[in-house]
Amino acid sequence: MSSDTLHLTGGIDVGNGYVKGMILNTDSGVRDRIDLPSAIVATPRQSPKVPIEDAEADQIMADAEQDFYNRLDASFSSPLITDSDRRIFGRAALSVRGSAFSEFEVHDGHASKADQQLSKILVLGVFAAKALRDYVRANGSLPDHELRVEVRAGLALPISEFVARRYGYAGEFIGSKGSSVHLVTIKNFNTPVSVRLEFVDVQVVAEGASAQFAITEKGEPLAEALLADLRSREADVLPGVTGADLVAAQNTVGVDVGEGTVNFPVFTSGRFNAEAASTLDMGYGTILENALDRQDEADLRFTSRKQLADFLQATPTVLQRSRHQRAQALVDPDVKHLVEQIRRAFSETLSQSGESTEVVYVYGGGSGPIKEELYPALIEAAGDVPVLYLDARYSRHLNREGLFLAARAAEEAAKAAAGAPAEARPTSRKQKASS
Repeated sequence: MSSDTLHLTGGIDVGNGYVKGMILNTDSGVRDRIDLPSAIVATPRQSPKVPIEDAEADQIMADAEQDFYNRLDASFSSPLITDSDRRIFGRAALSVRGSAFSEFEVHDGHASKADQQLSKILVLGVFAAKALRDYVRANGSLPDHELRVEVRAGLALPISEFVARRYGYAGEFIGSKGSSVHLVTIKNFNTPVSVRLEFVDVQVVAEGASAQFAITEKGEPLAEALLADLRSREADVLPGVTGADLVAAQNTVGVDVGEGTVNFPVFTSGRFNAEAASTLDMGYGTILENALDRQDEADLRFTSRKQLADFLQATPTVLQRSRHQRAQALVDPDVKHLVEQIRRAFSETLSQSGESTEVVYVYGGGSGPIKEELYPALIEAAGDVPVLYLDARYSRHLNREGLFLAARAAEEAAKAAAGAPAEARPTSRKQKASS
């Protein structure tokens, strides 16, 4: 690529419910944190009915409240995507009518996330949006040429899919010959902008394991905060244990509650233990789907589980309070069933990990709404192993932070290898295996 190529390194946690991302422009040092519903609307119409004026691009890209990622409008020409339909992303997709709405399947027997085209669309879209946003913020206007972007990415798959699909999933982005180009045409503005993405490295990490990397990286400050939270409820718990003791723990189990899956990453002697780790193919989204099937009973009219999830997470106004109560009542009956399934899977994972387990961490976006029921169930199942339940308001971002760490580590390794003698350079297969 030419010298005017943008270089982006990012960790993108494509969850069944939300996309959480962290992308660094390694040329400028500008870092974006991304949070949008894992939802798109596809339409054969090739341009917006009312595109944004080109002159407004600078204001929109500079204003965090505009959140360009949640209003991205783009089409794709890529071996990963089967058509050239225009897609509307994120929160904007939740309020578009008369078009094909897509979210991840979370019902029984759903297809692998690696096989669902939506995961590729979301990854390509957020990297392209970041490239255009950075260009406009630096230059004050839309480009008059195609943007060329070199991408290093950290991506995640559920543990069960990671074991079987991690190399193939990475290879789809990079291409069989080590180079595959993906063209994204951003159509929000009067003048469409083309962004050419080339993935030079993709690290695939198991969901939950990437969150554990982030917990370790955050070190003693997070550990001390977790202990303080635990002792605010049980003053005499873990006497003599410090944050440094938690950071030093080499044998851990995680409970990563998502919308479509619950992952149980296991670390033994500081290394990810794929043999003991497992995935439960249901999550908080399963509850939401079941609630949608019964919403007529409560006189509600949600068109997707994403709309229902957003409505439940927001603080209702006085005028929404009655609907909010009815929506919550729809969800509550299935919570106990999900908690019991998680408890059983957790108990089995704990038995597989052996008596060496030192601490259990609970995190993920789906952990917050069911904490009241899940936390005591896990404490009972864990026995004398401490269970630390992280606040879902920040723990839902841990996977993206761990994926970013993985992408950055691979980037630093590649730089070091480029300066080493040829015989000392690691092979691409060994680099991937480190994931």
